[in-house]
Amino acid sequence: MNIKDLENKIICADCLDILKQLPDKCIDLVLTDPPYNASNSKISCIDKHYTTVNEDWDKDFIAKSFLDLCLDKIKDNGSMLVFCSYHTLNQYLCWDKMKLQQIIHWQKSNPFPAIAKVYTPSVEYCLWFVKGSPYTFNKKYSKTDIITTSICQGKERTDHPTQKPLELWQKLLSVHSNENDLVLDCFSGSGTTAIACTKLKRRFICIEKDPDYHKASVERLNEFNRQLTLF
Repeated sequence: MNIKDLENKIICADCLDILKQLPDKCIDLVLTDPPYNASNSKISCIDKHYTTVNEDWDKDFIAKSFLDLCLDKIKDNGSMLVFCSYHTLNQYLCWDKMKLQQIIHWQKSNPFPAIAKVYTPSVEYCLWFVKGSPYTFNKKYSKTDIITTSICQGKERTDHPTQKPLELWQKLLSVHSNENDLVLDCFSGSGTTAIACTKLKRRFICIEKDPDYHKASVERLNEFNRQLTLF
């Protein structure tokens, strides 16, 4: 596979299939938000912008296959940033083929209220794995291991249930990558990685399996690029 044919595109495919075809050691940074069980229930929707996630990915935890496949594709000094919730945190911690450098905490300033009789979840975890040294870490853009933003709202909000805010993605890309680096997102969702990379002059390969989310994310990226040409 010619990697140039995939660059700066959102591909509709299963990431496991695409990963097997990528050349080894071609990726500077993996930044991705795999699906994970948000509620352990069959509830699918409680309002327009909240859908629980309870899929085979969680039940079988084939995420380990995804991690193993990413490992060979990352450059020797590359990194991987993988989001998870407390539901799957322990399973990721058991994966030891890359060094877990740190756990970054995304603190939501306006989290959705909890349905059950539990504390309202306001934190999601970003596991920062490094493959070797020296890895990219632009310290001038980093503060603490807690990044606080609001959840997506207003014009930025799409129909994707687990959309991450552009502000969060830009902060992570600024710290963990440089201009012209190649960034891989195996679960592109709403297309935020593609837009953040475009804004920060990073190359990207984004993969989204769901055809509806893929179509919506391509349209979102195209609209963003159209707006750029206007200014």
